[in-house]
Amino acid sequence: MPDPCLLAVSAELPSSRWSTADLLASAGDRFSPRLVAMLSDLGVRTRHSVLANYPDVLFAGAEPEFEITASGLATRAVRDCLAKADIDPTTIGLVLGVTSSPGRLLPSLVCDLFASVPEIPREAVALSLEYLGCSAVAKVVDTARWFLNAEPGKRVLVCFMDAITPLSPPLPGEYGHFSEVTDRQDTVNAMHGFLFGDAAVAMLLGGEGAGPTFGPVAHLTNEQPDDAELGTMPDGGSDIPVVHGRRLYTLSQQVTPRGTHYAVSTVRSLLAGGSSGLSSPSEAGLMLLHTGSRRILDGLCTEFGVAPDGPEAASSYRILRDYGNTLGCSVPLMFADPVHREPGTGLVVAFGLSFSCGAFTVRIPDSGWRP
Repeated sequence: MPDPCLLAVSAELPSSRWSTADLLASAGDRFSPRLVAMLSDLGVRTRHSVLANYPDVLFAGAEPEFEITASGLATRAVRDCLAKADIDPTTIGLVLGVTSSPGRLLPSLVCDLFASVPEIPREAVALSLEYLGCSAVAKVVDTARWFLNAEPGKRVLVCFMDAITPLSPPLPGEYGHFSEVTDRQDTVNAMHGFLFGDAAVAMLLGGEGAGPTFGPVAHLTNEQPDDAELGTMPDGGSDIPVVHGRRLYTLSQQVTPRGTHYAVSTVRSLLAGGSSGLSSPSEAGLMLLHTGSRRILDGLCTEFGVAPDGPEAASSYRILRDYGNTLGCSVPLMFADPVHREPGTGLVVAFGLSFSCGAFTVRIPDSGWRP
């Protein structure tokens, strides 16, 4: 079974960008000093938003003003990716739309892409991979492998898109650190406005090419049934169809330790399979780790024997710093990071709410690679 090869990748960010300092200034004195310190230490310096007035939406009760729609951002990424690849579009046999924050429930992101990009063959398979949180990229790699094995000579077009800032709860009151409040949800709401950012990344995958190759892959989902409740967005579904204000986002304090456990367990499973070419994580020349927060990245680097300030994990920290946590787009943004990659084998690890984790290898060709 061929390993999927990355033929082209393109990232698109909304032009509206807000620094943590900008948002804290807009917040005024409604955050306690301890909460300000926590928000400043998430590892996020700037984030992009599809909203042209994001700070006013958060703190002044303004109606959202969209600079670009979520599907419009995805369309831009796909068009640029196809231009870079310079392929015959008729060879695209599968199109994946990957998001946990679609612009609308129906039509799906992938169907909107068919409507807005006429170059995509109408007979290509359209498949939505939605609400997988931050772990989606590993599912994409396995799905692409299955398809490319079944349809030799075809290509897979993937579009990751997450626009989370419009879902951030408004922050009209006063807020404290987790250690200072009795209602944890208030602090989660404040953190939501500072941790996340919006992005779209398109990838073209094929059975062969000059770019990096992906695989094998290991997965772990809901090892314990209660892990599914570590983080939720319950309202807006059929069980809770009425949404009052913006959707509620809950987050357990166990996310960091359970996420680290999932990441370590999944990597161990991957290496135990014997086909990764690595006997330990520390042998990887590249570590692309989901950007949950700086605390999470520091913990993963410790577990995997990688220096947080070393070159192996540099892209993980840089993407978090410049773009925030962009859910399923975080790891794809690292592949679009315009830096030269040295030849060798790396590890990719992504975990997130639902609760799921995926890990796979990336092999950089002998000539090196730059997106």
